[in-house]
Amino acid sequence: MKNKKIPDRSKDSFRQMFDALVPSVEELDDKEVLDILSAAGINTDALFAKAHHSFQELAGRKYLSQGKNLPGELKEALVQLKPASPRERVELETGKARAAIRSIVENVKANMAAVVNPKWGSSAMQPAFRNKKELSKEDQQQLAEIQEDLDKDVASSEE
Repeated sequence: MKNKKIPDRSKDSFRQMFDALVPSVEELDDKEVLDILSAAGINTDALFAKAHHSFQELAGRKYLSQGKNLPGELKEALVQLKPASPRERVELETGKARAAIRSIVENVKANMAAVVNPKWGSSAMQPAFRNKKELSKEDQQQLAEIQEDLDKDVASSEE
């Protein structure tokens, strides 16, 4: 099989299309970068650990073994990429879980407020009519009111 090389025009065209689709790194915040890496199937924790290990080796080989001070950028990179301790990981995961649960509870509360109509009372949300063979006049009237309100809601949402 022949080794085909992509002409420079094709490379430039590809770069232009890629730049149009993906903003430059300077324009992205940390969350967007993590989202892009995750979408690409890259394990960000492993990536950070490998980068930290590489910087640690560089610091030891080029600076610390020769008795030199680390440059500020390298020192900062080592601090930022340092893997979280087990306690820090637990705290981080706990915070994420709490935020997710709060979001779910708030979402459920908002949806329940939209579903429950105060004039129906709590009986509208209970399966009160399930096992009855015949409905009383009061039950029929309550069901009719609920149906009217639902029809009005549907009609107003369609407009």
